[in-house]
Amino acid sequence: MTGEQSAPQRQPFEREEDLAAALRAHDSAAWQQLFREQYQRVYNYAYLRTSNTADADDIASSVFAEAARGIERFRYQGAPVAAWIFRIAHHETVDALKRRRRTETTSIHEPMTADTLQARDEIAPADEWRDVADAMGKLKQEHRDVLMLRLVEGHSVQEVAALLGKTEGAVKVMQMRALQSLRGKLQP
Repeated sequence: MTGEQSAPQRQPFEREEDLAAALRAHDSAAWQQLFREQYQRVYNYAYLRTSNTADADDIASSVFAEAARGIERFRYQGAPVAAWIFRIAHHETVDALKRRRRTETTSIHEPMTADTLQARDEIAPADEWRDVADAMGKLKQEHRDVLMLRLVEGHSVQEVAALLGKTEGAVKVMQMRALQSLRGKLQP
């Protein structure tokens, strides 16, 4: 034995209220856990909305910086901390798209391209993604948001409701209608 003892491995915060309290107390382990669990999800969300890796990196970084600045105002009210993070991500992404629109001539509502989706997910064949991307681009923005958050990002109905400021029932209805619309657009 070398005489050195490693620090005991800290258990992750399993309860949302414990994580929220630790974040508010500026506990570095809590912030590391939040970053580990949410950074890639925030990046994916931003990338799918912006179709730009640099913008997605900037947005993901600014989300966590904004969360650190705003943690004193955060109050745990039963919704997952991830919902708060994604509310910040949504606002940061909208702001980035507005800035881009002011400097470019492209629309923020352009359909996602197969290249965009293929860059993040090499599992599905390109033509299937192309069809889905084209169909998604034809959906209402709120339907696109619900499908991205629920099916692409894997958020719960509760998280999406908190993020979008809707009831859980409204999210379920929006998802059902979005899927029906998507199905209709994918059929020849």
